[in-house]
Amino acid sequence: MEGATGGGVRIMSRRMVRPLTPLPTANWNGGCHHPKNEEQMDVIHLTPWDLSLISIDYIQKGILLPKPPVHGDALVDALASSFARALGRFYPLAGRLAAEERGDGTVTLSLRCTGEGAEFVHAAAPGVTAADIAASLHVPPVVAALCPLNHVLGADAAMDQSIPLVAAQVTELADCAVFIGMSMNHSAGDGAAFWHLFNA
Repeated sequence: MEGATGGGVRIMSRRMVRPLTPLPTANWNGGCHHPKNEEQMDVIHLTPWDLSLISIDYIQKGILLPKPPVHGDALVDALASSFARALGRFYPLAGRLAAEERGDGTVTLSLRCTGEGAEFVHAAAPGVTAADIAASLHVPPVVAALCPLNHVLGADAAMDQSIPLVAAQVTELADCAVFIGMSMNHSAGDGAAFWHLFNA
């Protein structure tokens, strides 16, 4: 099990997936709409509860598909397309966190509905099988490498606009199984929101 520690996971490609045109009303998109220009961009102010989660790691979960119906580029392209449709339904998650320094020495954090998209990663783990993951009583160390944005804190996204709020990774394993991992900034949504997006 060469990849059991994560060293055997190779990134094949990375791309930003932008949301497909969101639903026409703001109510269906978490209060955001697709901005025509910078002045019309919606801003969601983070609550004290959201801010309390800014200093923790991104939520990371995944699913293991032992026998997906398609493989390779066809599978990756289909999942990227599905991810774009899901982002259209969860439009704020395609935005970015922004930190703004105020004149009184304070900083405000908000979610700007920019529609810039989420990262989509295609990876391969030729030394890992579905059994390596499923047979363990505890989560094997390799699983961390099967999710994107490892060791990224919520605040990192506010300081670096290139870090998305959400990222997905499709990793093809040695036995043709596939692991789909997703990461989400915890200050942008809770576990329930994460699974709603994942299942969309």
